[in-house]
Amino acid sequence: MAQTGKRLIDHTSLPRAERLTEKEEVQIRAETEAFEDFLDRLEEIPPHPYRTDGGSLVGTDTSRSSTSPNLVLEAYRETVLAVDHWEDEYREGTAHASIEHEFGPEVAAGLAGGSATWSQPLWNQIKSAAEDAVEIRQRSYSLMAAERQQLDELRGSLTDVGDVLAAIERGEFAFDESNDRLTSIRQKLDELTHDQQSYLHRRNRSNEELFTTYVYADLDTEYPGLAALATARQLLERIELRHWAGMS
Repeated sequence: MAQTGKRLIDHTSLPRAERLTEKEEVQIRAETEAFEDFLDRLEEIPPHPYRTDGGSLVGTDTSRSSTSPNLVLEAYRETVLAVDHWEDEYREGTAHASIEHEFGPEVAAGLAGGSATWSQPLWNQIKSAAEDAVEIRQRSYSLMAAERQQLDELRGSLTDVGDVLAAIERGEFAFDESNDRLTSIRQKLDELTHDQQSYLHRRNRSNEELFTTYVYADLDTEYPGLAALATARQLLERIELRHWAGMS
């Protein structure tokens, strides 16, 4: 490591994993705000094609009921589909396709039916589905923030470990001091590995797909924290061998 001039952290996936989780946080926040804006717009759209006083459907009410589904689609395009990354990330093509994916086929079919299917129950379904979309993203944001904090803390710990190992490799300490430091580092890596495994257990298996098949899909590991610890342990073992052979 000393010869290459690279720090331990540069030999791991942690820097890239941190960038990926930060990017995901930004995108989730943008999507959450977009669905909240959509809900605000939905409140301005007539939820039913009849007069609130119980009278018959006439005049302006008829016009408003026939255009309400179009107004919903317009609101969706101008809020959710307007998110900068949406098209690149989801590639759904149309507002109907996106609504079917986000809100379900029943809602999409209801909107496609125009004034014939526009009703208070459909409006309620749309509102409930949009609220669910917000809630799901809020949970995902919390998970992503916790993941990034965990990675950041691990990065700090491994940076310290790498600095000490590099100093040992450069021969900056006497033999006994190097031996003590190597023992302390091994204990530290054991503690960090235990902490990382405990964190992953708390993260809950039901949330694994968010990370393993989505956020970290392009990494060479599904668990960058554990992989970084394995890299640190390999480096430690290599330096320990050199140490005991009197080469450091």
